[in-house]
Parts: sequence; structure tokens; C-alpha cells
Amino acid sequence: MDLLEIRYFLEVAAAGSLSRAAVRLGVSQPALSRQIGRLEAELRVPLFYRHGRGVSLTAAGQRFLEVGQGVVQQLSDVREELAAGAPDAVGQVTLGIPPSLSASMGADLALRFAAEFPRARLRIREAFSAVLLEWTEAQRIDLAVLYDARSSPSLIATPLLLEDLFLIEPPGAKPGPPVRLTELAGQDCVLPGPENGLRRVLDSACAAEGVRPCVLTEVDCVAALKQLVERGVGTTVLPFGAVHREVKDRRLRVRRFASPAMRALLVIATPSNKPVTPLVRAAVRIIQAEVERLVPLDVLRGVTRNSDGSLLRPRQGGGPDGGAAEGGAAGGPSRSGAGEP
Repeated sequence: MDLLEIRYFLEVAAAGSLSRAAVRLGVSQPALSRQIGRLEAELRVPLFYRHGRGVSLTAAGQRFLEVGQGVVQQLSDVREELAAGAPDAVGQVTLGIPPSLSASMGADLALRFAAEFPRARLRIREAFSAVLLEWTEAQRIDLAVLYDARSSPSLIATPLLLEDLFLIEPPGAKPGPPVRLTELAGQDCVLPGPENGLRRVLDSACAAEGVRPCVLTEVDCVAALKQLVERGVGTTVLPFGAVHREVKDRRLRVRRFASPAMRALLVIATPSNKPVTPLVRAAVRIIQAEVERLVPLDVLRGVTRNSDGSLLRPRQGGGPDGGAAEGGAAGGPSRSGAGEP
């Protein structure tokens, strides 16, 4: 069957007469009768009783009427959504996000998306950047927020936030100046594994200064890293957003690094060989808006724009530097000579 047959059926059912329905549809009565006959032959049941006053629905016809009306209504809804520019407003978007970021904005993203698109669904999957990158390239997720990722033949990466990294210390640690990377060689560190995006930034910065951190253990779990530091096992390196609640509750302390290389570039990534739907674009917009909102609130620390106010872009040989801070708000951005991660 096709949509034309369903339309003709609904018109005959509403008119109660083949002749009246033919006039409304602008077709001849014999042509309309043939269409209804083909539909009945395809369904193998009569849809109408023919009588002197016109036609009436059979039990099968009544059932087909209910289904046909639903199909036409759904098509009408889709047509309205297309006209409004929101064809995917009833779809699903799967977002991958690293643990260090989901702790600070995952819940807000879910609530904001649900408020804007009540008929759609946002599924958030948490994993480290290495795993999220594989999922994105394999098209298992629609988009991801990644650390230290760049555009490639299989990936489109858009800069989101140049995020400051901090040394995370137990609450009893004494205040001190900005951390020099050489200090990491003389204290026990608990860090994520080398394939982690944040760890790659740290390893690259340390290698540039000839420093080898003293790694006590490697744990690919942000919650466990924070607990180990809180218990005094060692220090770790994380962005501020991952620990902002613990810092507020005085369960952890943070110190900024003196090296301007200790910053991680967060990007929004989508598969290059998969169409970006309007609903995915809306999710990107919501992520960008949430990051812009959380930086002034001191939930996230970093910069979303260049010093001239333009949107953040990857560039060679330059990145904003926020100055030193210890447990308090980050200073205003200024230019430095360090390259972005």
C-alpha cells in the first residue's frame, strides 16, 4: 500500500460515499473505486459495506481507520517540525564526556537539554578521552567532549575550553607558591594512565623540562584519585572542575602550576563521516553555553575565548595564561609564549 491509498480510504470513510469522496478528492469515481479495491485486495479483507446510501466501515475497516488516522497525524507532525527547522526534536543524542567534566556539568547539561527538548532524549556516557575517541570515530556516540584531541580524517574537533590544570593536595597541605614541575619528582603522585588526555598533557610538559614525576600508582578513576589524595596517599593533577566541590568543602586543596604548558584543550568532537543533525547541533550549543556560564562562577577554570574576545581557536606558539592562584578564583587571562596542548 502507499500513502495515496490511505488518503483515499480516509476520505471515503469520512464522506460515507464514493461519489462524494471522489468530488472532494478531484478524481473520478471509477478511479477512486479501483484504488479502494486494490487496498482491500492487498489487505485481503473488505473495508466497506456497499449499500444504496453509500458505504459503511466493516470491523476491519474501523481498525484500519484508527491506524490510518494515526499515520497521517504523525506525518503531519513531522511536516510541522520540518517547517519549524527541528526535524530531530523527537530523536536521541548520545554524548560522551570525561569524568573530570561530568562531575561539574553533567547534571546541568541533562536538565537543560530536557527543558529545551522535552520530546527528545540526551544520553550521557562517561569515559576517559581515549575511550571516547574510539567511540566517536566508530560512530557509537554522536558527539564527545575530549581532552587533547585534534581534527583528523575521521574526527571534527571544535575548541571548547583551554582548561587550567592544578596540583591536587590533601586538606592539610600548607599554602605555597605556584607549583614547579620539578616538585613532582620529589613527591608521590597518583595519576591516570598514560593514554589519558590529561596525563598526556602532564607527560609532555614534564618531558619538555626534563622532569620525571614520581608515580606511586596509576588509577583511571577520578573519584578514586580524589579519595587517595584526601587520605594523604599522594597528590594528583586534575582540572579545577573535577574538585570544585571538595575544595569548597575544604576536603582538598589546589595549587596552580607555574608552567603555562599545564593547560588542557577541551574540544567538542563529532564523527566526520556522520551527518550532524540539528539536534546534535543543539547539544553542541548547550554544552558551549554551559561552559561559558560555569567559568565566571569559578566552577571551571580556563578560557573560552582569546584575549581579543574572539572564539578560542587552536594556534601554534601561544595560549592565554591565567596567572597564579591557590584555592581561590583564577586571575584574568593574559598572553604567554607557551603552546597549547
